Amino acid sequence: MGQVPAFTSFLLLGDGRMARHAAHYLRLLDLPFRTWVRSDGPITLRERSTSASHVLVAISDRAIEPFLIEHSFLRDKVCVHFSGSLTTELAVGAHPLMTFTEKLYSLDEYRKIPFILEKGRGTLGELLPGLPNPSHAIDAKSKALYHALCVMAGNFTVLLWEKTFSVFSKRFGLPKTVLVPYLERISKNLAEAKPNESVLTGPLARGDRSTIESNLDSLDGDPFADVYRAFVGAHEQANERANELGGTA
Repeated sequence: MGQVPAFTSFLLLGDGRMARHAAHYLRLLDLPFRTWVRSDGPITLRERSTSASHVLVAISDRAIEPFLIEHSFLRDKVCVHFSGSLTTELAVGAHPLMTFTEKLYSLDEYRKIPFILEKGRGTLGELLPGLPNPSHAIDAKSKALYHALCVMAGNFTVLLWEKTFSVFSKRFGLPKTVLVPYLERISKNLAEAKPNESVLTGPLARGDRSTIESNLDSLDGDPFADVYRAFVGAHEQANERANELGGTA
């Protein structure tokens, strides 16, 4: 990353969920910015970019490089994208490690979001001046693995919980609230666990094969039976590997 220009304002590109959250956060921080969406047209893009020192590219991952190639004049600015997996010479990655729904968050919630940066490509103060968030940097070549883990931990658990909420409601007539204490305790146990301490419970932790087989029988014909088997298999393989190395899974 070359010499960073003095900050004047942000130009925020895009109108998706990430762009809406970013715009809301910048407003809450009272930082100067303008927005641009494709319907505004290329002439407006050039006009709005003239006063900006930093361009925030909040568009789909696959569109980032083609867009910056097409609008090469933007690369005179500090161009920052929010993708957790993309690495490109055309813009620097600053991935907000958070899940973003349609609901906008409070200032306090936004301030706590950590940004994961690419080592050697600038600090948070250089890339996103005015943001008080914590930040950490990883090697750019590790971003694919980093993002894969984020997807598994975040997206996959959402699928599991949405499935459970749905069956509890439709099959058992149980309200969503009955599961909330369980979900909260799991989250708290994970957050409070010491390094290398597992908070796994239940039949996988006990190695209770008969209960696992009973669970799988009850899921016969359900696509999530394959998910259950995959998790059991992954857990067993991880344990075997850890035992071979004399460590902990």
